[in-house]
Amino acid sequence: MNYFFRVEHDLLRSEAFKTLGGSAIKVYLVIGLYSDFGTDWAYPSIRTIARQAGLSRQTVLAAIEQLTQIGLLAASKAKGRSTAYRIIRQAPERPSRSKAKAANPAEKASSTGPLSLDLPPLSVPESLEVATGSGPETGTVAAQGLGPTGPTSRPKQEPSSKDDQTTTVPIPGTPFRLTAEGRLLVAVDLQELLTNQGIPGQLAQRLLAQKDPEAVAKVLLNAFYLQSQGKLQNGPGYIRAGIEDGYDLLPQVATRLESRRRELESQLKQIDARRQQAREADQQAAEEAAMAYMIEQLSPEQLDELVQQAIEQLPEPLVRRNPTLSNPFIRGKVYELACFS
Repeated sequence: MNYFFRVEHDLLRSEAFKTLGGSAIKVYLVIGLYSDFGTDWAYPSIRTIARQAGLSRQTVLAAIEQLTQIGLLAASKAKGRSTAYRIIRQAPERPSRSKAKAANPAEKASSTGPLSLDLPPLSVPESLEVATGSGPETGTVAAQGLGPTGPTSRPKQEPSSKDDQTTTVPIPGTPFRLTAEGRLLVAVDLQELLTNQGIPGQLAQRLLAQKDPEAVAKVLLNAFYLQSQGKLQNGPGYIRAGIEDGYDLLPQVATRLESRRRELESQLKQIDARRQQAREADQQAAEEAAMAYMIEQLSPEQLDELVQQAIEQLPEPLVRRNPTLSNPFIRGKVYELACFS
């Protein structure tokens, strides 16, 4: 299923867009694909962008520089953190800091309009591809709301960003993530999100005091889906009633989320299998190193004697074709005999 993110007509008609090469446009689209809900901040690595766009690392770096120079992209680098990128909306000219701070609040609110729950093919984060080491625990992750992120400030990443990014997947078109256990994580300030959906501030605060974040997220997911289908006439009223009455997920939404969850679960199992293979390979390499060290300590006479004993003790089919130390069965038996001799 397709996932779309917003590209304004003003950008396509701008002089800035006309100066972009194909590589810069591809990088712009890939960063847009990874953008967070509402804030437009994204955290893909250069390697991820290059792989997704089919470009070299150097080409990606040059494209990012071009996009930032003409004001279509902002990049923020903090010590100890990955670079964050923000798509600058409706801004063919590079905006000044003062203009960015004076941005119209209505524009921010409009970014939380009808959303799509269409899910793209699952893409596992790069950090899942590490070879060894135990993966993070996922069973105890609870839905949580984080502080608001201003449109002109460096985005604040989630406190357990490593756990969240490696054991969850985003729900496209929404500010929520999904765990392999089916739990919903909230990546934005829920009170601000509710007010952007037309709920008065005091009412939003009261509703959030009544329900846990995951229950609120379910109602918002329903609302986003109904908005995307053109079936929601009174969004604030539906959201208020849904939170107060504890609406569960609509069947259409639940089905799509379950499909997404199963894909993530399958991917995590594959990652665990690869990690197990890597651990086994490390263990085998350690055993090989131990055997090599032990054999090096033996005198030629001792080694010949142990090889002969190994040949006599092993089944004949295992040693018939190669009755030498290069035979892994003989080598393993020699190591065993040397350890206990």
